[in-house]
Amino acid sequence: MPSMHLSDIRNWFLQSPPVEWGIMQIRELLIGALRQGPVPQHVAFVMDGNRRFAKSHRIETVEGHNLGFEALAKVSPPWKTGTRKIFGMS
Repeated sequence: MPSMHLSDIRNWFLQSPPVEWGIMQIRELLIGALRQGPVPQHVAFVMDGNRRFAKSHRIETVEGHNLGFEALAKVSPPWKTGTRKIFGMS
């Protein structure tokens, strides 16, 4: 059983203005995230147009495909999903 002294220190700490402010910020952040809805469990990306992009920018086709892959890496969702599928059209 914790001593009464530690309980008083804990209460004093949790009721201090900076800690209360921090707790409220975290609470608002979490509530905002929950309001966004459920995290998708299946995400699919359709990559199309890398060859047209390369042709319009006068670069090699393979370089257009490489740039498309790099762009995909930047937009891939940071959350954990059950399945990620990538479709490449050529």
